[in-house]
Amino acid sequence: MKTVGIDIGTTTVCGIVLDTQTGEVADVCTLANDAAIKGKDFERLQDAQRIWELTSGIYHRFLQKFSDIGCIGLTGQMHGIVYTDACGQAVSPLYTWQDERGNLTEEDGTAYVQKLSDLTGYRMASGFGLTTHFYQTMTQQIPEGAVHFCAIHDYVGMRLTGRTTPLVTASTAASFGCFDLKKGCFDEAAICCAGMDSSYLPQCADGCVLLGKTPEGIAVSAGIGDNQASVLGSVKDVCRSVLINVGTGAQVSMGVEHFADTKQAELRPLTGKTYLLAGSSLCGGRAYAALEKFLRRTVTLMTGEDPGELYGRMDEVLTGYEKEGRKGELAFQTSFCGTRQEPDLTGSVSGLTLSNFVPEEFIYGVLKGMAMELMSFYEEMRSQGAKSPKYLIGSGNGIRKNRHLQKIFEDIFKTEMKIPAHHEEAAYGASLYAMTASGICKTIEEAQELIRYL
Repeated sequence: MKTVGIDIGTTTVCGIVLDTQTGEVADVCTLANDAAIKGKDFERLQDAQRIWELTSGIYHRFLQKFSDIGCIGLTGQMHGIVYTDACGQAVSPLYTWQDERGNLTEEDGTAYVQKLSDLTGYRMASGFGLTTHFYQTMTQQIPEGAVHFCAIHDYVGMRLTGRTTPLVTASTAASFGCFDLKKGCFDEAAICCAGMDSSYLPQCADGCVLLGKTPEGIAVSAGIGDNQASVLGSVKDVCRSVLINVGTGAQVSMGVEHFADTKQAELRPLTGKTYLLAGSSLCGGRAYAALEKFLRRTVTLMTGEDPGELYGRMDEVLTGYEKEGRKGELAFQTSFCGTRQEPDLTGSVSGLTLSNFVPEEFIYGVLKGMAMELMSFYEEMRSQGAKSPKYLIGSGNGIRKNRHLQKIFEDIFKTEMKIPAHHEEAAYGASLYAMTASGICKTIEEAQELIRYL
């Protein structure tokens, strides 16, 4: 039997077909997420209908190729929301996790996100679903016909099964904000106190549940957040493993079996009574991409010729740098995109001298800065009772394609980093979740035994 996992990311939509007996990925389809909509400077929007077309195309491709698909699991970008009408159709674009309308200010100079945090007592950020909904409420811009909102993977699940109302898992619901982690539900009292109509909230599911079936009779599980899906699809022992994910952004994640009160890292629902401590860098892999762009532009300006992509050459430079036994003299703060708590924070570099003002120090320094930004979250996790890790797991192309970044993390944690054999960690995790929800596996832990490492 096969199961399908689909990950609706910010830049790509990825689907896999997983063999439920061997754990091997039988097929992969990755499409560019070309659904971006140009809006105002603060808006980060995507066309929900276009995303549905991309996802539906992947599903039907797999359906034509495999006759033994038993279930479908969904995951995708967290925090963002799309409004739906009484028929379950989108009546708005997807307001993505990158949307910045929450940072806009009222006449008194107070940012909407700050006002919402003050009114509810919850630590909110721009891009959180309820921050977006608060802004739309306060500015009277809730789309006509809207009756609910949900995440993009929840919307796709509705379209696949014909549901008219969204059903979201706690992993997704919590990413919207104003979510009581102890009770496992939205804090409707706080939401109403902020002047928002709680009727727009989606129904929240507990545990591994099914949304329904496709017209072809294939079971579809409720969607889960992409961070949780990546963990479930990469890590067998979530409470004794540290997961480092580096892609467009970057995250460090670790499971705990108790409620933890954090200031920087986020506490997120995972499965059952297990929570996930997650620290997110908004810049992440984009920091290294920005450095590559800087070096490429420098070469072009100096020579008049475009050198093309320089990642390979940067790798060669770092190999020579490490052979010399050098460990980096520059301290980079790679918060070039700010943080959720301090959106106006900028990056910096310190420790410059005449001898270390050289490209190789910058290349190594940016990678180390990316690692140290995540380490600040990890240190807080340990202070909140996270167990000493036995395993260090790496995921995302920023880790897979950069052995030097792997080594930096290995040096920090003093343990070898394991890389999952499959590349599509979030889609893989969604598949495992669907296997559990549909009864193919009794527990998510049983499903995770399929995970293999390189």
